[in-house]
Amino acid sequence: MGATPQQLFREVILSAALPTIFVGIRLAGAAAMLVLVASEMVGAKAGLGYLIIYGQYSVLIPQMYFGILITVIGLVLNSALEAIERLFTRWRLPGAG
Repeated sequence: MGATPQQLFREVILSAALPTIFVGIRLAGAAAMLVLVASEMVGAKAGLGYLIIYGQYSVLIPQMYFGILITVIGLVLNSALEAIERLFTRWRLPGAG
């Protein structure tokens, strides 16, 4: 249709792949946060998971909830990625995928 390889890549291939790329990034971020906290709960002497478990066993409830609230960063990051995804995929229909 007369498009250069760069135009074909940018307008067709990348546009079709962007939603899947963003889903992959968001899933990887959520999995990383879960694995990080869970592994630190099991076998670490420092870190976020350790802070939560130590606070629970030592009845340091504010410290425990502080550790839990830090994990909210993952939710904020996910929301930011969703906003960036909407910005880059304005052509998609709402609710599609």
